[in-house]
Amino acid sequence: MSKTKYTPRGYQTHILEEVGKRVGTPILLELDCGLGKRFITHQLVAEKFPDSKIIIVVHSSSSLAETVDYLRGEYGGLEDDLGELSSRVPSGRRAYTLREKRVIVATPQVLAGMFKKDPSLLEPFEMVLINEVDTLVRRTGTRTAIVFPWSTLLMYMQNKWLIGMSGTLRDDHAVFNNEQVEIRKELDTLKQHFPGAELITMEDLYDTDVEEYLEPTYLTVQTVNDPKVRSISKVIDELIRNTRIDIMNELAEEDNLHLVDGDVRRVHLMIERLPITEELKGQYSGLLMLRKYVYAMPPQRFLRMFYSDYLKHYFNIKELRKTLPTISSKVTHVLKIALKYRKTVILTSYLEMVSQTKDVLEKSGMKVVTITGQTRDKGEVLKAFREDDDIQVLVMSPVGERDLDLPQAEVMVVCDSINTSKTMYQKFKRTRGGLVILLAYSGTSEERKVSRLMTRILDRYPWSIAIVETDSEKLG
Repeated sequence: MSKTKYTPRGYQTHILEEVGKRVGTPILLELDCGLGKRFITHQLVAEKFPDSKIIIVVHSSSSLAETVDYLRGEYGGLEDDLGELSSRVPSGRRAYTLREKRVIVATPQVLAGMFKKDPSLLEPFEMVLINEVDTLVRRTGTRTAIVFPWSTLLMYMQNKWLIGMSGTLRDDHAVFNNEQVEIRKELDTLKQHFPGAELITMEDLYDTDVEEYLEPTYLTVQTVNDPKVRSISKVIDELIRNTRIDIMNELAEEDNLHLVDGDVRRVHLMIERLPITEELKGQYSGLLMLRKYVYAMPPQRFLRMFYSDYLKHYFNIKELRKTLPTISSKVTHVLKIALKYRKTVILTSYLEMVSQTKDVLEKSGMKVVTITGQTRDKGEVLKAFREDDDIQVLVMSPVGERDLDLPQAEVMVVCDSINTSKTMYQKFKRTRGGLVILLAYSGTSEERKVSRLMTRILDRYPWSIAIVETDSEKLG
């Protein structure tokens, strides 16, 4: 197969040169979504180090399949050199693949299993490229700050040249130490596990041509006015505050306030470990989940969560069932947005919202496809959305967004947000630039949460995020 001619961009050449200067030194490379981490991988294994035995570790089976296809098909130069190690390779063939192939693409679980059986299989390999290296870090750590099976894998790889790549290394996570919690930068955790690692960050690329290739994402909040949801959420907010006060009082009685250090976030992170009554733990966790349901589900669906003796003291369920609409105000708002664009991606957390959004949009004459955890032919659905001009909307629950590229979408609508800025940023970048609209119920804690999220994202990713103002009321 003839090799595709491709001239590396300036920043890609710079990265490859910098890696070449650091042979043997662990490297952590931050390269934003869409800037060619796979191309860098290809150049390292096929051009820069064509005689080295190299393992490429990817975080999921779908990422493995895409990486293998890319390395085989895009620029060539590997042909018979390339092997894969995943659950779809028969176990009897795995050791042979490790021995015979120069470049191995593997998932961590299968790799760890192989080295546990026979550590000598790793000996001939000189380099290990770790794709999406940030996925090693536990968002809330237990005894270990990194996810299974990486403690074992990194032990086997102590004498190998490690290069970790990620779209972002700027989030923090929670680590528990002696029953206390520490909020730590994920980069600090990665440096612990990659001793002596040198960093190449997005800031290091500013002197190159990288800005020519950055596709800015325009971020905006549109508020959804729903007085009933607003009044429900205010009651729940008050119950959460009161429960938190009860938790702090119980901790103070036993001289345990130092465990949370006066930080509300620590109460949430440590709730299962705190020396308080099980009733208080359940009440606090349940209220937080209930608030999430109110913001993210159709009204008649979230009402099912209100049937507890505790909540009946504060809500008239019969009256709510009569007065709350069947269709979520957010779904109505989504329809107004989708009618204005040729291709729209909608992200929502729950299947009930996926289903209701699809129904409402289809009744308005739009052609809609969906992807959820139950979708078997995800690739076919994506292909149809990308290539079929008649399909206007893709509605998705949170499945595999990290692996998706949807540059065809003109707008992404995020129906409900989570607090983790990195996860949200990675969702936004799936459309490779363009407009992202975050929905929030006006006058609620959700609106305040989304505002804080936008500030954090702008602070951490200034090179590719811009905030724009829109007037929600003019959509009608």
